[in-house]
Amino acid sequence: MIVVGSSIEHYLSLPEPKRSNHLWRYSPWRKMHPTGNIEEVPNAVICDFNLSNLDGTDVDSRIVLRPAQPTDYSELGSVFSHDHLTSSFQRAVSQGRAMVLSVPKAWVGEQPIRIDITGSGHASSLHLLLDIGAEAEVELATSMRGEASWVGLLREGVIGDNAKVREYLYNRMDSGAIILRSEAFQLGRDATFQTSTLSVGGSRVKSDLRYLLAAPGSDLGVNIAVHGDAKRQDDHHIEITHEVGNNRSQVQMHAACDGKSRSIGTGRLLISPDAQKTDSGQVFRNLLLSNKAKADAIPELEVLADDVSANHGAASSPLDPSQLFYLMSRGLDEKTSKDVIVEGFLMDAFGDFKSPVLVDQLRTLLMVHLDCNLI
Repeated sequence: MIVVGSSIEHYLSLPEPKRSNHLWRYSPWRKMHPTGNIEEVPNAVICDFNLSNLDGTDVDSRIVLRPAQPTDYSELGSVFSHDHLTSSFQRAVSQGRAMVLSVPKAWVGEQPIRIDITGSGHASSLHLLLDIGAEAEVELATSMRGEASWVGLLREGVIGDNAKVREYLYNRMDSGAIILRSEAFQLGRDATFQTSTLSVGGSRVKSDLRYLLAAPGSDLGVNIAVHGDAKRQDDHHIEITHEVGNNRSQVQMHAACDGKSRSIGTGRLLISPDAQKTDSGQVFRNLLLSNKAKADAIPELEVLADDVSANHGAASSPLDPSQLFYLMSRGLDEKTSKDVIVEGFLMDAFGDFKSPVLVDQLRTLLMVHLDCNLI
């Protein structure tokens, strides 16, 4: 096990990040810290964590959930740099305790695995390491809920050679929560990793998502849908590193902002000199549902290879009055008409997500959220 004291000391040795770094420009570290005192590492409750099949039955006995051992941290958690602030802090508040979810080599799931995470108390955290074996095929449906004032989720792991992983993470924390999410995954040779996010919960959300394509043939898809209302702020930073060539990555982020809410999407794509034949792209689209809502989209490319396909795009627009009029003229009230438009816009973010079962689940979760107006 990691020694708790050393984790705390390491975090405290790191400098406060500067606002000039676009990772922290819109969500400064002091506002994301559980107490605002960045020199404090509060005691955090470990989130409740339940594992089952999507239909509620027990998972296959070959799927193992166990406490992390010392070697797990180096083998499964090596993508974040040693001086990465939020992962260091989350290791400290997790008190050196992490769980490993292991999927064995060549395992093929008949249905998605459901992961329910519940945060409670003033501060709640979970450190989860994913170990996906070579040639495995698995789908994961993860939900975050609860009444915690602050919740931290740190996910790290390795997607094995020729493995296929498709997953979503649904953030439905209570409306007053501050949420700090950090994750870093490394893809093996010919591995496929499609990860989707539906974010509707919490008052202030910061997600720092990092992916390393370190072997040829890997394929990464990142799909994100954000719905904001009231004064909610949701800040996503996606960083993808192509270390070698003959890889593909695609980011698609859609945000619909109402009230005085704000969405921030920053994408950083790094293509190394050895990453020839890379195919990558980033697309950010924002729908502004009120004149007081804000959305920022900041794609950034650093391309050091000359035989690549790299593109990016960003667009923001207000709600089209003609679409609203069309739906209302056919008997829908204004709120229902707006919800239909928002649903279609956000679900379009998952257009490339190749899991019909998980897409249907995401659509149901989004429709329930819009119908109940639970933000």
